[in-house]
Parts: sequence; C-alpha cells; structure tokens
Amino acid sequence: MDKEKFLKELKYQLRYLNNKAKEEELKNYENLQDYNLKPEEEANKIYQKRGLNIKVTKKTSFLDAVSTIIEIIKTKNKKSVLDIVLFFIYMFILIILIKIPFIYVRDIISTIFGVLITNNILGTIWNLTFELLYALTAILIFIKMIKNKAKDYENTGI
Repeated sequence: MDKEKFLKELKYQLRYLNNKAKEEELKNYENLQDYNLKPEEEANKIYQKRGLNIKVTKKTSFLDAVSTIIEIIKTKNKKSVLDIVLFFIYMFILIILIKIPFIYVRDIISTIFGVLITNNILGTIWNLTFELLYALTAILIFIKMIKNKAKDYENTGI
C-alpha cells in the first residue's frame, strides 16, 4: 500500500478521535519507510493506547467475500471445503424457511383482497409485490451471510 492510501485509510479509521488527536497520531505515520501495515490494526492500537474501547474492522465487499470463499475451496483442505458446503446447505435451508412467513401473510391478505375486492389485478399486484419483497430479503440475507463467513475465515487465518 502506498503512503497516501495508507494515511487516508488510517485517517478514516481514526474518525472517532477529535481532529487534534487524529492529527497527532497521523504525524507518527508520516515518515515510515514501509507502509505495508493494515490501517485497521494500527487504528485499533491507537484506540487501545488512548484507552478507548473502540474496535474497527475492515469492510468486506461482497465480491471480496466471494473471492475469499473461492480461495478457500481452491486450497482443497477437506475440513474447510466441508465447512463451506455445510454453510451453503444451512444457508439454503434458512432461505427456504424464511419463505414460510411470507407465504402465510401473502395468502391471508390475498384472501382479504378476494373477499373485499373482486379485481384480480390488485391481487396479482399484491402477490408480485410480496414475491419481490421475499426475493429482496433472501438476497440481502445471502449477501450478509457470505460476507460474515468470509470475515470469519479471514479472522481465523484459514
């Protein structure tokens, strides 16, 4: 990592400090020979040194998380691959189970629509809206779970 990128990221990670304290800490990193440090780790050291109970972690994008999981599968470590397979089975079952409340609510309200309103278009729009809501929920849960799994692997160093 180059100097400018490191200092910019460290400054961002030190966002919980006031400006004076932040500038004091950044001065300590101005003239390093090697900037191959992790800004998150350095920020955590600074917070700990100042007696603050703040822990920062690196944000992981979904694509980075997928890359991490692919790399784990490429290692062909049987334990890790089995863990990933079981994770995906668990996630698949969870997404199926999440569908159940959506089905019940959709059907109950569709029945009410059927009794009160004889217009099939409103019922169709309602069903489509509810299916889209479920799909969005399932996608967000999928993304969050993948990111968390990748972060777990990064933290354990597997």
